[in-house]
Amino acid sequence: MNRADIYRQAIKRTFANLYSVSPDTVEVSWTTGRTIVVQCAGKTFLHPILSDPDNDAPQFTCLEEDPVVVNLTDDERSEIER
Repeated sequence: MNRADIYRQAIKRTFANLYSVSPDTVEVSWTTGRTIVVQCAGKTFLHPILSDPDNDAPQFTCLEEDPVVVNLTDDERSEIER
């Protein structure tokens, strides 16, 4: 599994748990402008990758909601370090 897949998995898990939805309903995409876009429960969250490309706990912001921080599990962090 590559770095992007690991982050996608962590993002889906975090948002699914927070909004009590299935991880399959959480949409995660990377824009050409180097921003991660998450769509979940009718809301859109953004994280600019360029602000800190090595951040292992990215913060996603949305105008209508509090920021969401995605924390990697120890297993995910280990897999990235390999």
